Amino acid sequence: MRQGNREKLSVSIDRNVHETVARYAAHAKIPKSRVIEEAVRVWERTRHAALAREGYRKMADEDLADAEAYLAVLDELAEIE
Repeated sequence: MRQGNREKLSVSIDRNVHETVARYAAHAKIPKSRVIEEAVRVWERTRHAALAREGYRKMADEDLADAEAYLAVLDELAEIE
């Protein structure tokens, strides 16, 4: 069911998680659906950051390997001269 730009979603979650969501929603005076939306957005940003971190680490490893290979070639060239 669509309500404006919102979609209705029915899910089953752990009772303790539900209690946490309900408690936070009551404390913040916002709907439980808003708590879930915020949690998903935080999860998404965290996941994207983790993927980026992983990619940069791989690039750093590759860059280090390339630099070491280049330096080895320079050392060989220096020995030839």
